[in-house]
Amino acid sequence: MQKQNTLPYFARKKMQSFFRLLIPATCSLLLSFNQLSAQQESNPYSLYFAGFVRADAIFDSRQVVEAREGFLLFYPKKPVYDRNGNDLNAHPTFNQYAMTTRINARATGPDVLGAKVLGFIEADFTGASNSENNSFRLRHGYISLQWKKTRLLAGQYWHPLDLPEMIPNVLSLNTGAPFHSFSRQPQLRMDYRTGIFNLVAVAAAQRDYVNNGPQGSTSVYLRNSVIPNLHGQIQVKTEKIFAGAGIDFKKLTPRLVTDSLYKADESLNCLSYTVFISWNPGKAAIKTQYVYGQALNDHLMMGGFGVSKTDPLTKQREYSPLNYHSVWINTQLNLGQWQPSLFAGFTKNDGSAEELTGPVYARDADIGYVYRVAPMITYITGKFSLIAEMEYTTAAYGENDEKYRVISSRETGNLRIGLGAVYSF
Repeated sequence: MQKQNTLPYFARKKMQSFFRLLIPATCSLLLSFNQLSAQQESNPYSLYFAGFVRADAIFDSRQVVEAREGFLLFYPKKPVYDRNGNDLNAHPTFNQYAMTTRINARATGPDVLGAKVLGFIEADFTGASNSENNSFRLRHGYISLQWKKTRLLAGQYWHPLDLPEMIPNVLSLNTGAPFHSFSRQPQLRMDYRTGIFNLVAVAAAQRDYVNNGPQGSTSVYLRNSVIPNLHGQIQVKTEKIFAGAGIDFKKLTPRLVTDSLYKADESLNCLSYTVFISWNPGKAAIKTQYVYGQALNDHLMMGGFGVSKTDPLTKQREYSPLNYHSVWINTQLNLGQWQPSLFAGFTKNDGSAEELTGPVYARDADIGYVYRVAPMITYITGKFSLIAEMEYTTAAYGENDEKYRVISSRETGNLRIGLGAVYSF
């Protein structure tokens, strides 16, 4: 017996009409998706996002010279004693942070002037000063044009004393300062690579990292000199070795008007030198760098300058830079998910070439030397990392002689214990 269709006649008609409309609409939608996909595949522009979320906790055994609410540590504070002989700075501290959480964007497009073009922006939440902690701020922002052998970079990027290939593997935000340079500057940079050699020429300004002087910490001393911070460098890169040397020139103009209201004609030339090498044979890596620096306090390093002569009538000044030697070494082992590492650094105040008779503008020039030892262990699983670091830093405070070398110094130490968790994306 034939089974009867239980749907009413008008219902069957409506369903037939619905499917007649659905099939062409579905085909049209699929065709649109295919066209959109083809357009995306042929689109010459691309934009990629990356970054990480990071949480840190630190403990210090005493008060320290620092930035970013203690997260960026330089060295322990000088002992200050009360009437009973108690050191007022011998008090521990603890803090937690998430401000180094970071995001970046990388944009590419069609070739420009025959070069591969890249636009890069990176920002975090550490702000530009202690008063702006947790504020969104620019770390890097540059345009890169890459030809076959030449690259031109314009924007804000690492200063050439602060090489990305040489950044120490440490937990602390200081990345090895005051032994290792920490400075990002607006700049125009040219790289020319031929074989294993790379020649670098940079003309840089100052923004977040500046020198100290009569008007405090500001970029005005470099701006009024008109000449940018100039740097030349030669690099050698093979499969396992990255090495090189560089020279840095910076002219500073401390004042435009003397204390007697005469037009000032004052300037200071500063020269710095560096040599560096990184060796990575496989499961181990070793990095080391030496810097002879003049007025490198804009790199979060030790240094500055002082007044060597003053005209008695016009109060016109002559200046002399303080000279510092800095060296550091960083070793790391890659043992699967575990990565132990060790950082050690030393910096020494070598004073001025001339006697200083007036004000001195420097970062804690009464410190004769600073050293640090920082072992660290990292556990990595996928894109998640747990990090523990112990950092012992000693500063030798003393008295200055006529050339601002430090005599009769005594060491003051601080033990920092840091813990961090990082999730990258």
